[in-house]
Amino acid sequence: MKYTRAIVVLVSATLGVGSALPLTTTAALAADPCGLPRGVLKLADLASRSAIECGAVGRLVDAGNGVPLPVQQPGRSVSLDMLYPDGARTFTLATDARGVVTTDSHHQASKFPDLPGPGACERDTYSLRSYKWYKPWLFRTTRGTALANQSQAAFDAAARRATANMTQGRNTCGLRGGIHAAGAFVGHTNERGNFVYADGQTTCGDSDGRNVIDAGDLPGGFLEATLAWTCTWAETRHGVTMAVSADIRMNDTDYKWTYDPVNDPACQPALPPDQDRWRYDVESVLTHEIGHVYGLVNLSAAEDVNLTMYPGVRRCTGHMRTLGRGDVLGLRALYGSR
Repeated sequence: MKYTRAIVVLVSATLGVGSALPLTTTAALAADPCGLPRGVLKLADLASRSAIECGAVGRLVDAGNGVPLPVQQPGRSVSLDMLYPDGARTFTLATDARGVVTTDSHHQASKFPDLPGPGACERDTYSLRSYKWYKPWLFRTTRGTALANQSQAAFDAAARRATANMTQGRNTCGLRGGIHAAGAFVGHTNERGNFVYADGQTTCGDSDGRNVIDAGDLPGGFLEATLAWTCTWAETRHGVTMAVSADIRMNDTDYKWTYDPVNDPACQPALPPDQDRWRYDVESVLTHEIGHVYGLVNLSAAEDVNLTMYPGVRRCTGHMRTLGRGDVLGLRALYGSR
């Protein structure tokens, strides 16, 4: 996958960009006791030293494949989930209680088999993050956010349904009872999701305690760009890891969307490069991304192709709206069932 290069000026202190003069004074050494290089750090630059002692909190570290994430305060982490039409990438940066920074990344390429594969109710596969919500995930949408028919009301409704798909465990597998997880749409905001440009990449900013869903441009071009990004921030207290905020951004620049793939006259399967005939279902993509918000991880086995958390989205279908058996069991494992 390629990324669009963007140059955006960030606050000097964030990237550690300062005077070009050598740091030789006592004051300079005190401000940068570890002698860290400028720009985006590599994990080896910290060499298991405390980010606090090195003054590296807020600095950017390469979390894998050149994707930078900001160093968190001790006991906190940030995860970036990137959904493509044909796969997904996940990057996590965590700072432990001592201030030691670790990173983790996973890439999943979707392999849609020639045959439909096992049904969504035949697979009990799931994978979980270390965090969960101990309070409702209350989100807002940015004013003016609209996809497909340019209706914010339609976008808001899709976001509400996608959240309910997860918190209520909606499925056609006969698995009854909701999930002990809560979330709700609570209105609009003029703010956008906490995504920033750094080192020519889009990445997660620092947690601001707010939850926002918006739309905007994401790296890459048609067929190479991501469909959606989710940033989730978590913190650990007394051995308990809880999600504290999460933002989602939908790509409104490189792809076309639909709210009704079954009845949309423009939503007809077509081979590239006929971009005008490609549509992705808003509710399906939001349901998958909100799965990450609640702690579900992308699946990788081709046999799980019909589960909601299998990465990669088939165009002109709403199959990810309804959870599979594994999706529901994963949510129950995290939150329990009603």
